Amino acid sequence: MADPTWLGTISALSGTVLGGVIAAAAQSVRDRRTRRYESEARWEKAFVDGVAEFLTASDAEFRALRRLHRATPGDDRWDALRNDADDAVEGAERKSNVVSLLAGDRTHPVRVASRTMRQALREMQTAAHDGTVLGEDEIEDVRRRWTAAREDLLRLVQGICARHGRHPRVRAFHERRVGARAERSAGADRRE
Repeated sequence: MADPTWLGTISALSGTVLGGVIAAAAQSVRDRRTRRYESEARWEKAFVDGVAEFLTASDAEFRALRRLHRATPGDDRWDALRNDADDAVEGAERKSNVVSLLAGDRTHPVRVASRTMRQALREMQTAAHDGTVLGEDEIEDVRRRWTAAREDLLRLVQGICARHGRHPRVRAFHERRVGARAERSAGADRRE
């Protein structure tokens, strides 16, 4: 027959070991979730920053191309404007590549929208390199297509951020709710 002292000791030790194993497994799951959340947050920040930089570069590209098309090829400023436009196009292309890299798949909606923006402005760039100056109506048509693609891109990125609960309005609402809970909690401590 077993000694009751040993039985209690073994039972306590096995409970301690089992509790330690369960705690370690729970901590591992928690750490994995935390790492995944932090990784997603870093990716989303890089993605949104990349899209914002691309939009800024694309705006500069459109303005440079519009200035170029408002000048004439015989103008003294033509070469300088053309160089500025080429630099702006190159900058937007680099930022577009970052968006493509972060979006991944060629059919990703954000990547398609950024490609549509680039295609709208490519017409102005090609005409400038051929020495052709687009008229105001043609520039306005390009601007409308570019703006529509830009709006699509903004809507898509805002939708992605809202779905993940990181849209500024969703985040602000969540922060207000957490702040109200903290105030209620602090108020209860003061009364006690």
